[in-house]
Amino acid sequence: MISTQSNDSDQVVEHVISAILSNRLNPGVKLSEVSLQDEFGFSRNVVREGFLKLVDAGVLIHKKNQGVHVAVPTEEQTRQIFQARRIIENGIMQILLDQCIDNKLDIETIEKLIEEEEQLHRGGKSTELTQASCYFHLRLAELCNNQFLVDSLKPLILLSTLAASVYANESSGFCSYEEHQNLFDSIKSQDRQNTIDAINIHLDRCIESLNFEIKPKAKTNYSHIFN
Repeated sequence: MISTQSNDSDQVVEHVISAILSNRLNPGVKLSEVSLQDEFGFSRNVVREGFLKLVDAGVLIHKKNQGVHVAVPTEEQTRQIFQARRIIENGIMQILLDQCIDNKLDIETIEKLIEEEEQLHRGGKSTELTQASCYFHLRLAELCNNQFLVDSLKPLILLSTLAASVYANESSGFCSYEEHQNLFDSIKSQDRQNTIDAINIHLDRCIESLNFEIKPKAKTNYSHIFN
């Protein structure tokens, strides 16, 4: 689990997370401890500790004599990622439904997230749209006010983003904002079964939109991509 406590190694974790979500850090890229030391002024031990947290979460891969690389999810791993997401996000939907029934759901925040996705779609900004679409799911988890849910979902969202950067294309419709709207409408209707069906159908379609025949491209080493 990726810790969210505020310390230097967690800052390293957050820098890597931000770079992945913004598609500045791609699958297969080799990370350099020295480069992060130079760029952010962290000690080598702090950088190493941050990397280890991300290795434990499956976001980074460490191989002996090869250093640390950003994970490249295989087809099997991607399907397992979404299977795990289904279990966690079904629970998130239950909590959001209960909040909606009690008039405690932050509807405005969800509406703004979907509006931002639609604007990115209309502007043809596919990379930013993928980032926003994945962040949408993480933001829903945050609305549950349960840090354990957020910590459990965050690495899966990062791995989903990495998988999409390999196997999705501009016309694939990965993590469609229109399906997010359907999901939101189901929550607002307070129909529990429709909401659960909506999230499961959406996650299934995310998988279906990916083309696993695509071969991951070779990536270069890290090069000041965090700023």
